[in-house]
Order: sequence, then structure tokens, then C-alpha cells
Amino acid sequence: MNEEKVARICWNANNWQFPSGKAGKVASGSSGAYETKTGYGHEEWLFDVSKLVNGYHYAYIQAIGQHREKYEGEKFNISFYTIDSAKKERWWLGEIHNVHVVSSDESRSVYAGLKEMFAQLEAVGADVDEFKGIEPKGFCCIKFRPRDMLLLEEPRLFASNDPAVKSDYYNLKNKVGNPRGIETRKFHFTPGSTTKKGSTTARYSSQTKDIDLVHNQIQEQIFEQLTKIHGKEHVSCEQDTGFGTKVDVAVRSSDGYTFYELKTANTSKQCIREALAQLMEYAYYPGESRASRLIVVGPVDLSRESKKYLENLRSKFSLPLYYRKFDLETKKLLITHLSQPLIRAGRSVQPPDPARVAPCPRMPSS
Repeated sequence: MNEEKVARICWNANNWQFPSGKAGKVASGSSGAYETKTGYGHEEWLFDVSKLVNGYHYAYIQAIGQHREKYEGEKFNISFYTIDSAKKERWWLGEIHNVHVVSSDESRSVYAGLKEMFAQLEAVGADVDEFKGIEPKGFCCIKFRPRDMLLLEEPRLFASNDPAVKSDYYNLKNKVGNPRGIETRKFHFTPGSTTKKGSTTARYSSQTKDIDLVHNQIQEQIFEQLTKIHGKEHVSCEQDTGFGTKVDVAVRSSDGYTFYELKTANTSKQCIREALAQLMEYAYYPGESRASRLIVVGPVDLSRESKKYLENLRSKFSLPLYYRKFDLETKKLLITHLSQPLIRAGRSVQPPDPARVAPCPRMPSS
């Protein structure tokens, strides 16, 4: 049986497959931190298993590398977490089993692949000279097989006072358990909104690009509008799917849930392209059926081609996918571009143009 350990690794917004730059690294006030000085950490390639040597991925983690002599020859199951220092957020990443601590001689033997790493560091403005100064014997300190990676599908946010992590330092610690709420949960509808206008919400997947505050403002406006229509007990903003992902807005009705995914692209085709995979995952991953209606929301009119595309998806795959425009001038979600009469509070209401009106969730009788 391997010892169970936990280790912190540097912040990275690219799933630890290549460097992501200085953003989120240890604050500048921590002058002694390696990642502050250089703009990168050696763990930035920890999950890049594209280059194997004899079936193993070789990597470096500071928690072991700075005490190699103490751990050399040992084998651990290690759980990993990280801290986004810019946002003061902690993220649990999952675990890797059968992590071997390698000798300095073995490190020298796999030193060859550095040229590609130099180029990746230069691309994010890191101190390449510092990296080039690494001795071959200190290049890596662990190895593991890709099959032993048991990472979460999505990094999970956890509280700073959670007893699972008792130290913020880059030390190898004995594992006492997983943070609260890390395990996969059932979908549980939670009405209300935890967002604030103009603010951002914590999602690791959104860290790889600038978070669009306009998106969040529109999201809150849609939530408020749907709450007035369906009642506050039937509308959720940032609804947790149970798998570390969140639906922009969800509406509960007697015939199921409607998921809304908002995009701010300037064409309806691009909005659909960006939202479709997310909506499918939110509704059906891994073998569920959480929503009876999926709606893409965009700030532009639905083009003729996009309308035909949605009709084709509904016809060929019975996919309950629709589009609604959010009017930036009126700040309203319009009931257009859909194909059936509006249903509200158990009554069918014929709109001015039935050919362009969508099914809206049937509300429970009050």
C-alpha cells in the first residue's frame, strides 16, 4: 500500500500541460517564491503526458524536488491542489497513484526534451535563462504512468479553512481526506443567484481567457427577467450540475428543466457553436438527462442559416435545442426564433407571430 500524500503545485490556467504566465502565481510580495522570481513553476508540465520514456511521464514537483534525498526510491499516491493567488481561490485537482521518486541519475537520462519547454516559456514571457540554468540531475524528481492519473473532470473550488489542507507551503503532507463537497454530487436544483452584477464567478475553465463582465451583467438581467415570469423559486443562476460545472441560468417547470447558456459572440452561428457542447454536457453527461429544453442565448438575431441548422438538429437528432436573442438596447430576453406557442402557467398563449415563438417551460399551477 502506498502512503497517501497531498501536495500543492503552482497555479496554471492551461491544465498543467504548458506554462500559462505570471497571472495567478504567488504574489510579488512573496519575494522568496521561485514562481514569483521567474514567472513559472516547474509543475506547469505536470499533466502533459504526450512525451513518455519507457511508458512513464517524468515531471517535477517542488514538494518532493526540494527534499529529493528524503524521498528517493519511495512510491506515493499524491493528491494535488493549487491556489490562484490573484483571486485567493483554492482548487482541488485530483490524484495520481504510484508516483515514483526518481534519482538524480535517472533525471539526467531524461533531460533531453528541454528545447520545446524553452520555447513555451518564452511564449509567456518567463525567465528562460533561469530555466536553462537547471542542472540535468534536478530536471525531474518523479515519474508515473498516465493510467494512474485520477484527476477530476474539472478542478473543484474548496474553502481556505477546509481541514483537508493544513498548510499553504510547497511541502509533501500526509493526506487526511478530500475537501468537503469534492465528490461528484447529484444534480440538485438550487433557486436564486449567487452572482453580483459586474462580478465574476469562480470557474477554472474560464481562467484560460479574460472573463467577460458583460456576460455576467447580461446573465443577471436574464435571471431577473425569468424570475419575474416564473417565480424566484423556479429560477437558478449558476446552477451546479454536480460535476464541477455550472449552467448560466436554469428554469424549473412541471415538464423538466430548461438550461440557458449565454454567449456574447457577434453571430448566431458562433454563439451556437460555443454553447452547444456546454449545453450537451450540462444536460447529458455522463449518462443523465437533466434538461428537457436547451436554449442558446446571444445578442444578435438568428440568421436564416442558423435557424435552418437548429431545425435540422431537432429533426435529425430530436435535440431540444433553441435560440433566444438578448436585446442589448431593451435589456430583455426576446421570445423569438422558436417554433411553438408560448406556454405559461398551464395556459397556451398565442404570440403575434406563432412561427417564431418557442416553447417556454410549463409552470406548476399555483
